Amino acid sequence: MDKIKSSKIPEVLTLYAIHCLLPATLLLTTPKRSTLRYLSIPCSIWIAYRAINLAAELGPGFIWCEFARLTLSIVLQSFNWLLLNPKDINDLPVEAGHGVSRLYYVARLFYQPRGIRTPWQIKNAPQQPGYYQRRGLKEPSRGRFLVRQSAIAVWQYLALDIFATLALQQALEQEKHGALPSVVQWGLSVEQWIERLISNLVAGFVVSRILIDFHHRAFSIIVVGLGLDSPSNCPPLFGKAGDADTMRGFWAKFWHQLLQQPLTSMGTSITRDLLGLPSRSLLERYMNVFVVFFLSGGLHVVLDFVQGIPMQESGAILFFATAPVGLLIEDGIKALWKSLNPPDKSVPRPMWQRTLGLLWAMAWLGVTSTWYFYPQMLRPQNQALVPLTLANQVSLPMLAGIVLVGGAVIAFVFEVEV
Repeated sequence: MDKIKSSKIPEVLTLYAIHCLLPATLLLTTPKRSTLRYLSIPCSIWIAYRAINLAAELGPGFIWCEFARLTLSIVLQSFNWLLLNPKDINDLPVEAGHGVSRLYYVARLFYQPRGIRTPWQIKNAPQQPGYYQRRGLKEPSRGRFLVRQSAIAVWQYLALDIFATLALQQALEQEKHGALPSVVQWGLSVEQWIERLISNLVAGFVVSRILIDFHHRAFSIIVVGLGLDSPSNCPPLFGKAGDADTMRGFWAKFWHQLLQQPLTSMGTSITRDLLGLPSRSLLERYMNVFVVFFLSGGLHVVLDFVQGIPMQESGAILFFATAPVGLLIEDGIKALWKSLNPPDKSVPRPMWQRTLGLLWAMAWLGVTSTWYFYPQMLRPQNQALVPLTLANQVSLPMLAGIVLVGGAVIAFVFEVEV
């Protein structure tokens, strides 16, 4: 990174600190319908706007993409906690403490929107790994947590380095030969569709999961290592892969739920307050789902912009806006099946149903994610998953061997749950 870009990093950190502390301070010091809360939203949006432009200047790179995501999450949570579902100091539990500890407790609600170990913890938040319970620990000890997180994070970094190197080589080769057209092609042969499905699922189901989880894990190492937070407040970000045996299971249990709370709150406000749809009606339910995914798509368009993808070329909205269609189809089939075969809740779902559900979910995601991943595949600069690569110092086969052997050792020693 050149000196001009390096000189902007203090501004990035300052903006992020202000962005966390501003809404937290207002929640603690103002009543729920205070005018100051409404006036703070434009300030929060301006900070996010400045931060996103800074991230775009410093990028492309997924570190800056993650920074942009954090600032947008704080904007959404500011709408949620200050206006739509307003909270004030009287709503805080005793565990919030006093003084600086209380301020930090509230700030966590904005930069860690899952609300872990608060009265507002999201549904389906993953539990701490069984690794700790099997060692007689009700809560992870700081030392054991840091060792385990660090070992897994190092492995994830090396794995991302390999994926990035291979993706860059492929992108440069395709750019050289013009193998990728500028627009998505859908009239493919069966073999080409199989290749695309595998490519999309590896990019979304494997690489994206490792990438997002790595950032979360690295952040937890920093805050716990500095004594700013407790290991108990840093459970896993993703659920188990076995939960992805339906579309609804993929989005509601397996995938990260970082934006569940603020987006659901905004969706409910739009469908019930703005559109006046009957509460808990079928129309309100699916319209809320559509709004949530549409807003998520808009957020990912901004993240694509940080990655150097022009907004008009981003397929994020198309990908996320079609997810509710898949959920509607899935729910319809499940409802029809239940009407013909009333389920026995005491009996787990048969393996054939789970397998069929997994194939359906992966097929839908594999096809529709083409809109989202295709623009990224066109650009070699979008393959930079890690800031510093070891692939230039160590041969790729040797690095792959280290990742395979190291992954097996880490999975055995730390009982990694997939």
